[in-house]
Amino acid sequence: MRRILLALAVMVIGGAVGIGIRLPSIDGAVAAPSGSGGGKVGVAVSSPTLEMVDAELTRLVRAVTPSVVSITTEKRVRKRVSPMDPLEFFFGGGRIVEEKAKGMGSGVVVSSKGHVMTNHHVISGMEQIVVQLDDGRMEPAKLVGSDPQTDIAVLKIEGSVPALTFADSDQVKVGQMVVAVGNPFGFEETVTRGIVSAKGRAFSDSGVQFLQTDAAVNPGNSGGPLLNVRGEIIGINTAIYSKSGEWLGISFAVPSNVAKRSMESIIQSGRVRRGGAIGVSTAALSAVLARELGLPDTKGVVVIAVQRGSPADRAQFEVGDVIRAVNGKAVTGPQDWIKMISECEPGTKAELKVVRERKEWRVICDVAEAKRQ
Repeated sequence: MRRILLALAVMVIGGAVGIGIRLPSIDGAVAAPSGSGGGKVGVAVSSPTLEMVDAELTRLVRAVTPSVVSITTEKRVRKRVSPMDPLEFFFGGGRIVEEKAKGMGSGVVVSSKGHVMTNHHVISGMEQIVVQLDDGRMEPAKLVGSDPQTDIAVLKIEGSVPALTFADSDQVKVGQMVVAVGNPFGFEETVTRGIVSAKGRAFSDSGVQFLQTDAAVNPGNSGGPLLNVRGEIIGINTAIYSKSGEWLGISFAVPSNVAKRSMESIIQSGRVRRGGAIGVSTAALSAVLARELGLPDTKGVVVIAVQRGSPADRAQFEVGDVIRAVNGKAVTGPQDWIKMISECEPGTKAELKVVRERKEWRVICDVAEAKRQ
């Protein structure tokens, strides 16, 4: 499991801040929150309702676990064994021995043809990949392709295994319940529950805007699915915030839309074909420029350079143009612009809303493939 070390410490100082919620007890009585002052906050929930929620959750787990797999990997490594003779040690002697390095991770079946999705870092550099299914079968896996930038890899196994479907990660809401399934520390079919803590977490070494969750994720969970309450994939667990290598309550998942696009591209061409290139450099729209252009807000990006011969050049973009929307979706800022244009398939056309000299234009622009990082 990769570690992401963030140079940001969040400290809560002073009293707790929150909302009092009336919680049901086992027999259906309502427990008032401490310090509520007698106010009526929340709705009483009966025990039968809790039992229904519990039953639905267990049904969900039973339905999805056959599609979640454990992945073991192996490769040969060569190392020098320290010599016993002091002269050999001094002059750089010693024997070279070959050992086997092993790894583990999780994955999820995503097609009826036996395609399994996992993380790139789970299988990177490995010579042997074996998938263990829910029924105990051990299947050798073929690597179809992988992408280090999105940290997505696609494997192929033989046999019939039920596949899970993808949800639209753009529709995921902060606070909604999620379930993580995987193989932490080798404990197969481990299920944890939490909520989506945040969206759009971007890191400098990745173009992906991750989902953040508090569902417990540990080494070995990498590549396993993050699911909504319908059992649909909303993300692929990929990283944790940790200084020790163990879970501290903050986990990150590749959004399902990113994972699905990567998978489809890998299956089709063996690699991820990237959009995101129309040939412009952009910057955030300042409040001063927004006022000069008569815009009501600073949403969008301003073009600061146009590459000669690029799709943007052919579409007659100019420095100073403001891009306000892509395919009908508003652009909030530079990060949003990069995300939205990168989601456009190379070879397709994007419809852009552009403001120039206080006039709004609709521009149809070709999308080229971005250079690989």
